[in-house]
Amino acid sequence: MIEIPFPVYFLVPSALIIFIVGFYSWIKVKKNSNFIFFLLSIAQSTWAISTFLMWYNCDSDSAVLFWDKMLYVATFFMIPFLYHFSIELCEIKTKISKISLFLSYFLGLFFIFLITQTDYFVKDVFRYDWGCHTMAQVGHHFFLVYMFIFLSWAFYNFYKTWKDDEQPKEKRVRSFYILFAFLIFSFSGLGLLSAYQIAFYPIYYFGLPLCALIITYAITERNLFPSVVATDILVVVILILLMTFFIFPSLEFDFFAKALIFILILVLSLLLIKHNHEELERRRELERMSNLKSEFISIVSHQLRTPLAAMRGYASMIKDGDYGKINENTLDAVKYIHDSSVRMIKLVNSLLSVSRLERGKIELNVENISIEKVIEECVKEISIPAKEKNLYLLYKKGRIKLPLIRGDFEKIKHALSNIINNAVIYTIDGGVTVKSFLADNIIKIEIKDTGVGIDEEDMEKIFKSFTRGKGGTELYTQGTGLGLYVAKSFLEMHNGNIRVESKGKNKGSIFTIELPIKSNIGKKQLFNLIPN
Repeated sequence: MIEIPFPVYFLVPSALIIFIVGFYSWIKVKKNSNFIFFLLSIAQSTWAISTFLMWYNCDSDSAVLFWDKMLYVATFFMIPFLYHFSIELCEIKTKISKISLFLSYFLGLFFIFLITQTDYFVKDVFRYDWGCHTMAQVGHHFFLVYMFIFLSWAFYNFYKTWKDDEQPKEKRVRSFYILFAFLIFSFSGLGLLSAYQIAFYPIYYFGLPLCALIITYAITERNLFPSVVATDILVVVILILLMTFFIFPSLEFDFFAKALIFILILVLSLLLIKHNHEELERRRELERMSNLKSEFISIVSHQLRTPLAAMRGYASMIKDGDYGKINENTLDAVKYIHDSSVRMIKLVNSLLSVSRLERGKIELNVENISIEKVIEECVKEISIPAKEKNLYLLYKKGRIKLPLIRGDFEKIKHALSNIINNAVIYTIDGGVTVKSFLADNIIKIEIKDTGVGIDEEDMEKIFKSFTRGKGGTELYTQGTGLGLYVAKSFLEMHNGNIRVESKGKNKGSIFTIELPIKSNIGKKQLFNLIPN
């Protein structure tokens, strides 16, 4: 039995590392380039596992033929995936690149047919002192040309982007590390020489683990894929390296191997410690800036309330004729001043609510309240602006009277008013229907409108502070992006939640609120909310 050389054992943990790094990068940042990189990592992992299994089964001709064909199939995918990745990452959009990309995939599929359905690619088994390999046939010669052309093309794309001074620095750095990593991995191609009965010790298989570690470094330290959490990847890589000892319990490492593994784990551990310290410093700085922002908003808001209240009061008195009769043109101007000051006061009040929320300074006056009464008051107050827009505003109660719940009447009313008012504001034709009913000891409130709707990409962000959906921004430019954030915060204080559904632009929206009947909410309980 042929003894498996030490470098071959590194293929298994390297396959796991490159697969997990590729998968994690894609699920964290779902872009085309990340998805292609994930497919590339699958092909590399399959190649590595198949290579190991071929060496592990060197005594069986049928096993060698099977696993060698598997690693070739992985290679036929790896080449077009790498070329495709170079086009996506370097943002190459030319007619030639599209044609060549199609050709790379087409030839890859052709070689898959050749190796699986014929003997014109590889045949028989060649064994030597350190391993085994199938023997190349005529189709293999054309494959080498195909591999050389498209790998060189991919490397050229990365190199050109790296050396282009007009490209952003981050893009150039990304191209350099990808080029460096896959150039090192390409040395694994020396294993193809054994297909021509040219054999030597497989030190070249260190290309994959080095490639995996360089890419891991580029992601964690050089922001290869923005928004990917570096700490998570480093922990996974360390665990995979340690798992090597459990995967191969009978494997005896020499001093060089032990030293290499120790150095790798040491370097990765130091990077992990470094990232933890950096993350701690970032959080402290964010907390400090958040406190400063909240304090600034609070101070400015308080300073604005007095003059705005005076503006609204005097404008109202002039409008009502307390200072004598005025002509129609002046009356229109006074009405505009009055309405603008009212909007500004609402904005200031929202800003104050946000600053208090972020500093944990809102208390709940908990009592037994009727949700039906809350909804009725909200509908009554908002019915006037609804009528002005010729919209219907209906409240449909459930068949069963809703039980009382524990909560702060004003906070829940504030939340519901914001949502119902938004529904009226962002509806042009039709109207708004509010329903309330009981389901599994939870009070559910549905607010359905026939308005502008919400795009799928806006579903989550509309509940964040100072954020608005595209449709709402186009229809109503004076919104602050605070109403839903404050409403969601108040509902969560009552252990409730809110979600939204919409089929898209101009197809209306349905906001669903859930409030538990029984909830542990203490009187005047102090809440600390994390700012968005």
